[in-house]
Amino acid sequence: MGKLDYFIQSAARRFDRRRLICPNCGSKNSNRLERKVFVTELHRCHECLLMFRIPTDDPFESESFYNGKYSEGFTTDLPSDVELKSLLSSGFAGLEKDYSKYIAIIRALGGSGGSKLLDFGCSWGYGSYQFAKAGFDTLSYEISRTRREYGVLNLGINALDDFDSWAYSVAAQGSIDIFFSAHVLEHVPSPIKIINLARRVLRPSGLFIAFFPNGSAAGRAANSNWNQLWGKVHPNLLDDIFFNSALFDFPRVFGSTPYNLPSSAMDLLLSKKPYVQYMDSLRGDEIVVATRF
Repeated sequence: MGKLDYFIQSAARRFDRRRLICPNCGSKNSNRLERKVFVTELHRCHECLLMFRIPTDDPFESESFYNGKYSEGFTTDLPSDVELKSLLSSGFAGLEKDYSKYIAIIRALGGSGGSKLLDFGCSWGYGSYQFAKAGFDTLSYEISRTRREYGVLNLGINALDDFDSWAYSVAAQGSIDIFFSAHVLEHVPSPIKIINLARRVLRPSGLFIAFFPNGSAAGRAANSNWNQLWGKVHPNLLDDIFFNSALFDFPRVFGSTPYNLPSSAMDLLLSKKPYVQYMDSLRGDEIVVATRF
């Protein structure tokens, strides 16, 4: 979708009351934080504390958008055979989608080789491939059929066709050790739905870990271009305030790039007490939140 089409669509939807409520919890109560191009606004929900774009999208548009017009460089562009061969020979080391930092953080928080890991929002499989190479028993999901099938055929990933149907099944309940997502939850209409499904499929004390663009107050203060983090592609802007509300009854840790995890972070997650630990001031470009349900 081009900028003009997005502007016209947003202007039209400003008069649709259904597009003015929180997509995460359905609350009609929110306050405006920012405005862009006169017709789009960033609001904070009074109930669930999510920051979301107004006007909101129809939840059913997500599958169509991510199967069609969504494009984000390396994340979505499918490599040619020659390009893929080069990527695999290097193990993605030093590249934009090098997952070694994510793997290191998972291990620092108690995730070990052989653990059953769900890579939620795996795109064309570059992360799932690296998780499998690192010894994790990896299951993947990607909403885009084209990218999902590319990963299955070219990287050998084990991918779900329908996440919701699988997650609500009896077989899925308590079957996963680690629920992982990187730069995905800011795209989904309702992050709390995914969090709740993660709770369902994780084993007792399973690790939930998510990475996302830094929407925290400290991150916004440090990044003069933070307003670019929300819009058509990112209908939500995530921060520690939202996750502290969504995960209020579980232990949780937050940190931002560059990551430096103390041993106390793993100890806190294993404590089963609803404590929160900030590993830094959250001024980096990316945030991690981790908890054990």
